[in-house]
Amino acid sequence: MALVEMGKYRLAVHADAAEAVFREIQRFGFCEWILPEEEGSTPGFDSRELREIEDGLGDAKFVLRFMDPLATQKPGSLDKALGRSPELSLELLEREAESRNFPKTAETIRGLERRLAEIRVEESRLKGILSQLLPLEGLDMPLSMFNQGTSMVEGHLGTIGEDVFFAFSEALQNRMGGSNEVFRLGSSGDGQVVCAVIVLRSQLQEFKAVAEDFGFSKMEIPKDLAATPSQEVAKIRARLHQLEAEASSLVDEARKISDKAFADALVVSDHLSIVRSRKEVILRCSSTDSTKIGEFWMPVEKEDALRKVLAPFESLVDLSKVPMEEDDVPPTLLSNPGWAASCEPLTLMYGVPTYGGVDPTAMMAPFFFLFFGMCFGDAGYGLILTGLFSYMLVKHRLSSNLRKFFQVLAIGNGATILVGAITGSWFGNMVDAFPFLSAVKPMKDALQFLDPMKDPITFLGISLGIGFLQLIFGLFISMMDSLRKGDYFGALADKASWIVLLVGLVSWAFGGGISGAVATVGKVMSAVGALVLVTTQGRDRKNIISRAVIGLLSLYNVTAYLGDTLSYSRLLALGLSSAAIGMIVNLLCTLVVGVPYVGWLLALLIFVGGHLFSVAANILGAFIHSLRLQYVEFFSKFYEANGRAFSPFSCSTGYVRLSDTNEPA
Repeated sequence: MALVEMGKYRLAVHADAAEAVFREIQRFGFCEWILPEEEGSTPGFDSRELREIEDGLGDAKFVLRFMDPLATQKPGSLDKALGRSPELSLELLEREAESRNFPKTAETIRGLERRLAEIRVEESRLKGILSQLLPLEGLDMPLSMFNQGTSMVEGHLGTIGEDVFFAFSEALQNRMGGSNEVFRLGSSGDGQVVCAVIVLRSQLQEFKAVAEDFGFSKMEIPKDLAATPSQEVAKIRARLHQLEAEASSLVDEARKISDKAFADALVVSDHLSIVRSRKEVILRCSSTDSTKIGEFWMPVEKEDALRKVLAPFESLVDLSKVPMEEDDVPPTLLSNPGWAASCEPLTLMYGVPTYGGVDPTAMMAPFFFLFFGMCFGDAGYGLILTGLFSYMLVKHRLSSNLRKFFQVLAIGNGATILVGAITGSWFGNMVDAFPFLSAVKPMKDALQFLDPMKDPITFLGISLGIGFLQLIFGLFISMMDSLRKGDYFGALADKASWIVLLVGLVSWAFGGGISGAVATVGKVMSAVGALVLVTTQGRDRKNIISRAVIGLLSLYNVTAYLGDTLSYSRLLALGLSSAAIGMIVNLLCTLVVGVPYVGWLLALLIFVGGHLFSVAANILGAFIHSLRLQYVEFFSKFYEANGRAFSPFSCSTGYVRLSDTNEPA
């Protein structure tokens, strides 16, 4: 339940052994290297090796992208999460990656991709020409007349406004003395007419003048089109069919090798990612002619283990612990017992604890699990979900974060069973609603101590009481942290005084029902706590009056603590909603069960569907609101989340599971 102590270390390695040494350190997986922010600032940095690795990774990513829609045997994210990835040692991964002749595979696939790209470009060009020629199919003239002409005449294809077509024809007739021909070929839409004009070369200037006056827009015909439009259309369609067949053949060829190529790319990608990470560290270490020198953060408790890892290279390495500098910011690594470690992702979702500060995980976990159980509050739901998540934990080798998440849900649903049994909620009021379950009713009643539906005030009091206890606990943690840091006056004036005041006010308000002495003690505690606050909260002011005013105003924060305590009433609201939905579902079942012939079937469908809906709705609310109480009400009392997560130099893979490497706890 504390943060791992970090040490700063320096390692000097003989250059000839650098690759082997850093390979073992990477496998060790508990060192975070302190590397220059800019590669160019590192003496001896050579990016040539990295570029070669990046090229290989680029090939792997290209193959994965290209083969993704074709491969049928590819792993999904669920496979990795559930631990279905192949398990290999680091040595076997290296041998597998190097034995698959992947560069040749990548080059073959790049050739297929290039040819397919060329086909797509040619198809696009031909389709553009085809769309241009389709309106001209009625023209019984070779296109060479319009893109080349003859020695005497030349043709022009284009579009002109339908409303001026006849005027355009008459103008050409009048201007050129009948030595031209105009053919209307059809409509191109949007009020335009496609037409062909044949003119003498000697009258080309007159034609251009008339064309400009009437807005004639010329169509450019590719010079390689010489036959009639209908003949060229037929050629283009035949060529498109040929290209489509070739593309289909190439895709079939790619599909035949897709599964193997995809698997090869995954293995190579994992291998090269590990190698790239290692090369980056080696190349960015400080260098001399024969030595690589680097500094790193590591848990102090791992020092002996690292020395054992480096023992085979004893004569080639020198490991030493160095003092931290004033501006050093060590990374944060959490360390908690197994039952609480599952809640570490919940802590990190809020923020990384400041190094040297408080890790709230173990202190938050019992409250979170209890609140989850109170919000969900149904033993029947809890039994099923605890069994489900426990099965997933035992059956599958889950990824680290998913395993912790399932552990949180399994433990939380265990608390749900406890709360549900105490409140008598088993799939709502199923035991009471269905007569055929009357045999188990005495057992249910024996376990039940409270019915929130009939006595919500008691459940509300329990909720507020637990909430107040957590708030006081948060202030106590903050007080102890101040004492640990040597701020004794702050611990007394800013934390202990509030604990005394708040506990005193509660004892004064509610202690009379227990004993008059309790109420009296509460009055005294309230007075003492208030007095300390009034006299200390303005201590940074020089003026005595300002100190007194600020001290008095500080007492107004009692309302903030009251509001925080009232926030815990949501435990009652969510617990009642879970029970109410279950009761409604059961009531609907009893109403329809008497329907002739299909009553039992309808009741079964409503029971299953209704309770599934209840589980989905209530487990989400229970998780979110239980977490909110930790983040807003509890963490705000003591938690500083300004840290930086420990990011070790390790063998990180996306596909295979390495069997001989470590993961930071």
